[in-house]
Amino acid sequence: MILGRYLADNRIRVGARVDDQHVVDLELDESSWAPGTDPMTGLITGGHDALEAAGQKAAKAPKRAYRRIDGLHLLAPVAPRRLRNFSVYEGHLRNAFESGIEMRAGRTVGRAIRRTKIVRLPRGWYRRPTYYKGNHLSVVGPHDDIVIPPYTTQLDYELELAIVVGRPGVNISDGRALEHVFGYTLLNDVSARDVLTRELFSGTGPAKGKDFDTGNVLGPWLATRDEIPDPRALSGEVRVNGQVRSTCTTADMHHTVSSMVAEASRGETLMPAEVLSTGCCTWGSGIELMTFLERGDLLELTLRPFGTQRSVIV
Repeated sequence: MILGRYLADNRIRVGARVDDQHVVDLELDESSWAPGTDPMTGLITGGHDALEAAGQKAAKAPKRAYRRIDGLHLLAPVAPRRLRNFSVYEGHLRNAFESGIEMRAGRTVGRAIRRTKIVRLPRGWYRRPTYYKGNHLSVVGPHDDIVIPPYTTQLDYELELAIVVGRPGVNISDGRALEHVFGYTLLNDVSARDVLTRELFSGTGPAKGKDFDTGNVLGPWLATRDEIPDPRALSGEVRVNGQVRSTCTTADMHHTVSSMVAEASRGETLMPAEVLSTGCCTWGSGIELMTFLERGDLLELTLRPFGTQRSVIV
């Protein structure tokens, strides 16, 4: 199923998309599967039986029960219990490092480094996927505004595939990892690129370069695992003010979804409704093109079949 989360009658609702224009409300509430939880978290926590029941309800719903998508206030499709940001695209990292050097050392030095192709990633990056903990409290919906932090002049976007955990587990093996995946969605990991560049070149991890209000945009739709037989076969597009800025694909992930789930679970229990981001697709960010966002821009990120985020920069 393709699932969404939205506000209706001042309540958070969960619906299944039946076509490009309609959803069926699954009529879940806080007590449906996991008392006291968000209804999508409850559905995820309910496991196979909950998902099977939801699928049957959607399949049997009469057309009079359909809701038009264009009349809904869409929320992030899941409220993450935790957020981890991996970075598994070699091309994106190399492009971003080269642009970062150019930003700090100047165009002449930067262009020379690009021509020589001397930028190399650390050997450890190839051995296993690594991540940092993101701010799950800064998640906003797919059509919400993105607020520019007052300390940046280089606001940037990152188009990323995100994994939604379905089953709890610790020390999960690669071979069993996909059993713990509920589904996938689209994440825009917003960055204050000038601040982030300084943080990374100083030898520290991401801090205020990533950590600010409206810094993580999720959605609009969450596809269950069976809808995505190959997470490396998805295509994306970035548009700013209606103009295509770049296209990208998930095909060049260096590490697999299984390896990311397994790594996140080493010595730490994964819980349902956690989100693991795979990192930015190659050419899925502005820094790779040395172009950034301005106040008033309309940013549109598409990753099929999760739909399109439309965010105004304010």
